[in-house]
Amino acid sequence: MATKLPNPLSALDDRALLARFAERRDQAAFEYLVKRHGPLVLGVCRRAVRDSHLAEDAFQAVFLVLARDPARARSAASVGGWLFGIARRIALAARRRETRRERREAVRAQEAATAPQSNFDELLSALDEELGALPEECRAALVACFLQERTQDEAARELGWSLSTLRRRLERGKELLRARLAGRGIALGAGLLGIGLASPARAAVPPLAPAPSTTSAALAAEVTRTGFGAKALFACAAVLLAAVGAAFALAPSEAVPEAPPVPAPRVAELPKWVTVSGRVVFPKDREPPAAEYVAPGAMKDADVMRPFAPIRITDTLIDPDNRGVANAVVWLRPDSEDRKATLPEGAIHPDLREHRPRTHEVQFVAGQFSPRVTALRVGDRVSFHNAMTVATNVKFDSFSGGDDAFNRLLTPDNGHTSEPLKDASGLWRFESNVHHWARGVVRAFDHPYFAITDGNGRFEIKSAPVGAWRLVVWHEAAGFHGGGPKGRFGTKVTIPAARSGSAALGTIAYDSFASSWMKAK
Repeated sequence: MATKLPNPLSALDDRALLARFAERRDQAAFEYLVKRHGPLVLGVCRRAVRDSHLAEDAFQAVFLVLARDPARARSAASVGGWLFGIARRIALAARRRETRRERREAVRAQEAATAPQSNFDELLSALDEELGALPEECRAALVACFLQERTQDEAARELGWSLSTLRRRLERGKELLRARLAGRGIALGAGLLGIGLASPARAAVPPLAPAPSTTSAALAAEVTRTGFGAKALFACAAVLLAAVGAAFALAPSEAVPEAPPVPAPRVAELPKWVTVSGRVVFPKDREPPAAEYVAPGAMKDADVMRPFAPIRITDTLIDPDNRGVANAVVWLRPDSEDRKATLPEGAIHPDLREHRPRTHEVQFVAGQFSPRVTALRVGDRVSFHNAMTVATNVKFDSFSGGDDAFNRLLTPDNGHTSEPLKDASGLWRFESNVHHWARGVVRAFDHPYFAITDGNGRFEIKSAPVGAWRLVVWHEAAGFHGGGPKGRFGTKVTIPAARSGSAALGTIAYDSFASSWMKAK
């Protein structure tokens, strides 16, 4: 007997499957997502809606929303957690619609005929409601480990967290859930809590219709509230879901006639290049380092510097309100652990492939070098100038010991410009020996996809290529996010195609993974 080969899609995580679907209209990838998350979604719908047909309409509507906007699912902490939240919203919308219909028609007989829920069913419904109200990180951990029945190692890999981070968020989620249930008069021990959470994952998934019902399309349109109406959702889904029934191994008696061909949805025309934005923040569970200032007794040219005193040492700048980290350098690299891997020419926007070298200015002003951190492309220069009335110097050299080092006096009338910087993986430092606190760094890249975070920790990378890449975060005081050699390769990300031309893929991710990389001062 021939050995049945495993489905190659099983090796891909959720974000990679979504990328294949968004970029290539890959029906098989979408089918596999439905197969992977179908039991979770159906369980939520059935517990919220007692009518089995309405529950199946809600089930189908969830995947219509996913097909309509896969970018939102990819930007969430986990695709499973995002689907749980969408399923909960759609199921509740379905229940509201059914209630309104029953009230209009005054069909009380149907309510009398409906079997009451058991105590355990009521518990599961309460669990769903309170799970949906948890912080996203806690919900993602509970959904992965209990509703999707993954091991902690598997869940940590899927979510991009360390095992210790997963366990911490899992325990916090369980404690929050116990506390919320206790507030409703429901007391659960750890064992019963685990059984209650795991039960929904065992629901048998019905075959998904090749085209959605009008109820499914209306529910999806009601929840998304984006102006993408039921007609458009219906037409889109006829293509997106036509082949999905195969994922559930329909019996011959259950086969549905093939839907007539429908023109491909406009999503195939989505741009290949988007503006990516995000934030780098200091961990929520740690106290930011206190600001450091130049001691008055150690300040050279104190009379001239007095108007700018106290002069802060600016290697670490953290916003006290939103914990945003300034001056972190963020860049894209290939999804590879080959240190020499470079972005292929086809992955660079045509308008950005031919680089015209430019000169970046750094001023000695108010007792500091500004900007403190500069990122540039290979072939660019750095020009140092003095905007103060006292002389200083700039000592410039490479961490790799290149031949581009210099040490020059900077007077108000005399600056100095470097030679073109050639090392694509280079890191240069500059400092003043006269004013010892004044210093900074320069990084060079052989591509245009890099940025420096502002005072709120935000960054923006324009005309970035959609698809699977690595995002690297480096900070002067903290080093690479992830630490050591591993951090140099960055974190796997999927940049989604977006009709708007922009994607905030990092907004949530950076807030969740920042807890391990900032070094103590």
